[in-house]
Amino acid sequence: MLNLNEGTDDSLLILFFNSINKKLIIIPLCLIFIGIFTLFSLNSDINLLKHLIYVIISLSVFFSIIFLKKDNLKTFLNFFLFFLILLLIYTFFFGYEINGARRWIRFFGFSIQPSELIKGPFICFVSWFFYLRLKNINYKILYIPFFVFIIILFLIANQPDFATSMYFFTSFSLISLLYIRKIKFFLILSFFGLLFTAIIISLNQYVRDRILIFFLDTSRQVELSINAINKGGLVGVGLGEGQLKYFIPEKQNDFIYSIIIEEVGILFGILIVFLYPLYLYVAKKSADSLNNLFLKNTVFTLAFMTCFQAFVNISTSIDLFVPTGMPLPFVSYGGSSLLSYAIIFGTVANFTRYEKSSFNQSS
Repeated sequence: MLNLNEGTDDSLLILFFNSINKKLIIIPLCLIFIGIFTLFSLNSDINLLKHLIYVIISLSVFFSIIFLKKDNLKTFLNFFLFFLILLLIYTFFFGYEINGARRWIRFFGFSIQPSELIKGPFICFVSWFFYLRLKNINYKILYIPFFVFIIILFLIANQPDFATSMYFFTSFSLISLLYIRKIKFFLILSFFGLLFTAIIISLNQYVRDRILIFFLDTSRQVELSINAINKGGLVGVGLGEGQLKYFIPEKQNDFIYSIIIEEVGILFGILIVFLYPLYLYVAKKSADSLNNLFLKNTVFTLAFMTCFQAFVNISTSIDLFVPTGMPLPFVSYGGSSLLSYAIIFGTVANFTRYEKSSFNQSS
């Protein structure tokens, strides 16, 4: 029988995994395997081998992040943020365009979208500076995250990428409200949110067209998506047997949810919808046991924004929201999205595990 007091490598490993909420590992793994099986049926239309390489890399990043000390992870994410800002600047000048948007750069044959990768580090960075402000540091320290936020928002809005811009505005606003719980501040953020949305819509013909089509008509993409869902019914037509998937543009990204339902049915689709709020619930419950406000607010924001993106993607498939191009977290095709959520899911699991860290000494 193993004695955990002997200090062996095995006992330390057991103690480490006992400090982690297993559900925060199981749910992301379920999502990524759902994506693999769904994309397997699209093998003729996508580079499945490249996706599997990204899956392996993403899972390696996910588990590596979990093993880091909280202090080290926070430091890494902050440095990584500035590296990604440099990549965003490079993309602004030298990125290549797809469908009129300059969001990607090429690296050794792989496409990278810095605006995806920067999501997790950005939330952690902003949350840390708001936390420092609460620790009686001069309020002027908040100029730093605000300045970084404006730079990122400007670079992404000019790609143009309205949906991702709204993701960053929403996450920044949520973090701000978690630390500054005042109605006046909420109203100010709401005003600037509406102003920002109005400016983006007025300056971008493509965004205006999408919104008009959403309210006045149904796009061909969405029409085919709804038909695929109707055809799938409760139990689907069978994995790999779907036919409408061959006609839906961006089926591996924006409309992967409708492909899943066509092949395995609405009942399985409901399960996927359930997994994201379940993840938010488990993450929040784990964070509530922490005695550090930075960890609590960062974990909640990361988990909430994961749900936010998932429901925007799913709502697009059933014509409840304007098509945005947001991938379904850990399910859709694409290496940048997988790596982005490997960082996010890994950070949530790391920040919620028990550790004798300087973070845990005070609120």
